Amino acid sequence: MEKILIIQTRPGIGDLCVFLPPIYTIAEYSKEFELHLLTKKRTCASEFLNNNKYIKKINYLPDASGLKLNKKILNFLKKEKYEKCFIMHYGIRYFFLSKLAGIKKIFFYGVFKKNENIVKKSQNILKKWIGKECIDFDQILNLNNRVDQIQQITFGIGGSGKNKKWQILNFIKLAQKINEKKKSIFLLAGGPEEIEDANIIKEKLKKTDIKTISMCDKKIKDTLVNLSQSKLYIGNDTGFMHLSGCLGVRSYGLFGDTPPNYASYNKNIFAITPNGSCNITHGSGMMDKMKVDYVFNQISNYID
Repeated sequence: MEKILIIQTRPGIGDLCVFLPPIYTIAEYSKEFELHLLTKKRTCASEFLNNNKYIKKINYLPDASGLKLNKKILNFLKKEKYEKCFIMHYGIRYFFLSKLAGIKKIFFYGVFKKNENIVKKSQNILKKWIGKECIDFDQILNLNNRVDQIQQITFGIGGSGKNKKWQILNFIKLAQKINEKKKSIFLLAGGPEEIEDANIIKEKLKKTDIKTISMCDKKIKDTLVNLSQSKLYIGNDTGFMHLSGCLGVRSYGLFGDTPPNYASYNKNIFAITPNGSCNITHGSGMMDKMKVDYVFNQISNYID
């Protein structure tokens, strides 16, 4: 079977999730081809896209830079002998390397990066590339086995920077308010750098007999079942927000320092922004403007 390649070089888990609907759409309209993905290791793609029915093989960019990187990518492209290549970002490097590798059909955004909505761009470009609109997938990630939801809520306490994080005291207060309405288990989702924060939350909530489970020391692949068991996700704009939404969990992202349109690709993700604020973007620095009562009011109708 002939092969096609999609290149997506944004580094985060959430970044890759944003591109999954257009990637799957290309796969749906290219069923005579085997679809491969080339992306960065930081996306952790192989941990949540293994056994994916659309993406048959995941390749990570080599750990190199400059001419060494170009040489390694070129050798990879020549070895795989792709029929088509879809480059889902701006820039000339991958276009020229694909040309040198002899790939017959190359689709790419263009040379110069533009300030635009990355979700709309990734979906609208399909009309030009394959003549089709992006398919609206009901659920973007599927687990091998059926998972039933329990009375559990995921708190996304992580983030790529302090400016994207809601204060841990806010999560503690929110858990207490939720627990007053409906006794729940709270799943703390973050990375190794959030282990200390998770321990603080656990100790504070333990005093009020509220059960918490930390996933901050787990690999992404080992968190998926736990995430899918939650009835809600509430937390920062992180990879766990995107994973939860892609698993079909109703997810509320706190957007005070990143554009809320990042959530628009997924009907399960709802953006909470500071009350009365608009045009939230990178560097807005308004995470602290979202008070606990305000966030609770946004999600209270779905606590049952």
